[in-house]
Amino acid sequence: MVTPLPAWLREWFSKSRFHNQITLISTIGLLALALTFALVSSEFLSRRLERFSLEVLGQLTGKLAQESWIIFLGSADLAAERIVQIAAFPGVSKVAVLKPNREIWVTSNHTDHWLSLKLSAIEQDRSAFVQDDLYEWYFSAPMHLETDATPLATPHESQLLGYLVVAWRKEPLRQLQSGLFALNGIIALFLAIGINIGFQYFLRRLTDPLDRLSQAIQQLRQGEMNTRAAIIGPAETREMAHMFNALLEEIEQRRLESEHYQEKLQQQHRELESLVAIRTQDLQIARDAALTAVRYKSEFMAAITHEMRMPLQSILGYTKEGQRALFFLEEDADPVIVSHLSNYLETVHNASNDLLMRINQVLDLAAFESHKQEIKLEKIDILTLLEEIVALLKPLSERNDNLIEMRFDGLRQARLDPDKTRQIIRNLLDNACKFTYAGLILLEVTCSQDELVIEVVDNGVGIPPNLLQLIFKPFWQADMSDSRRYGGTGLGLAITHNLCQLMDGDIAVESTLGLGSSFRVTIPLPIILSGRQVVPGFRALDVK
Repeated sequence: MVTPLPAWLREWFSKSRFHNQITLISTIGLLALALTFALVSSEFLSRRLERFSLEVLGQLTGKLAQESWIIFLGSADLAAERIVQIAAFPGVSKVAVLKPNREIWVTSNHTDHWLSLKLSAIEQDRSAFVQDDLYEWYFSAPMHLETDATPLATPHESQLLGYLVVAWRKEPLRQLQSGLFALNGIIALFLAIGINIGFQYFLRRLTDPLDRLSQAIQQLRQGEMNTRAAIIGPAETREMAHMFNALLEEIEQRRLESEHYQEKLQQQHRELESLVAIRTQDLQIARDAALTAVRYKSEFMAAITHEMRMPLQSILGYTKEGQRALFFLEEDADPVIVSHLSNYLETVHNASNDLLMRINQVLDLAAFESHKQEIKLEKIDILTLLEEIVALLKPLSERNDNLIEMRFDGLRQARLDPDKTRQIIRNLLDNACKFTYAGLILLEVTCSQDELVIEVVDNGVGIPPNLLQLIFKPFWQADMSDSRRYGGTGLGLAITHNLCQLMDGDIAVESTLGLGSSFRVTIPLPIILSGRQVVPGFRALDVK
């Protein structure tokens, strides 16, 4: 993202001459280039100096260690005297002598300063860089006793006596680096000044013709249409003057053409406004007709399904009575005929129940479209509600040899709408039983102070990925052909989605084709009705 220039700087650029702008930009650029050169060259030299210094300091540490091995043949006082001598060496900050096991033996200052030393970096066979901090470099070097120094030792062997650790100050190198930076800066500054002086000479040759061209443009702005630019200066500025004069002639020609096109455009604009007004009126009429059709459809669905429920409930009642009568006739009538009649009545009863459920779904959808649903909160026992639903759907699951497994965790009681909650769970289980064969359907419910989570998982046929966002639409099914395998109205998931939204909840689905589906419903708790934004036409009741 480009940072905008300050207001005062933009104003200066808009009012100042081109020569002054180029001078300012070139001066800043050359100074930045000089500073960059000074920084890069100083950084390069500083790194080279630092590498060289580390090599030299490592060699000096090794040399000091070679000259100090004798201290291990004496006392601690001799060692202390020797490290004092080393500490007086130019550039040395502090010194320590370590035993072969890397334990500190003698130091030039308090032992606490050496506790943070990285002892694992100390090498036995050569001097090495150990670590550094803000002010010092730490080098170590082993001290060996050459066996040739004793008459009883085996020749060409050495014994490790200990280690010499020297802390070298960084301050001398930093002073040298600062001097290099200052010297490079001065050299780069003088080069920048010389380049800028030469640049100003050639800039003047370019800007003088441009100033004259600017004067011609100013005269043109004042209305002097016959003004033409002077053809002077370098080849580039002469070419610019030629192009400027040709542009003026073309502008005059385009102005005449523009006036003609403007008249035609105004006429087309008036015609377009008239056409838009007519189309807008047509759209309003079509919208009103569509809204009226939707209202009539909802009223028709509610009326016809209500009229269908009455005779269907009579069929269910008489079928149940017929089953009871057959039960009392089992001893007097032919068992085969009784069995056939019982199966027929059971089939009629199941089909009537399915038809009643479809009619209830159509009624629910009509209630949603006409905004006549209501929320009725009661304190319910969630586990008891789940057991009732599973028991009710057990015959449906056994049709396809399915097994429903229920898991419940959390609070047993909560203030919910029992009918809406029951309908959500039943629709999800009914959908899972219909699309699963000889499988397992898991109903997992978790209730806490904050939310109620309902999850139904099956290992049925699954849903294609491109249809996951369409299954919650009314009358929509994955297979919409006339020869589809699975029945139903396609309203169960649509009604479930509407019920979740009515209670400020949400429903999500995950599915893999051929492996199964998982539906997850989340309802926030508690459901607050006072001050709640209810969909217009919906009623919210709280039953104490």
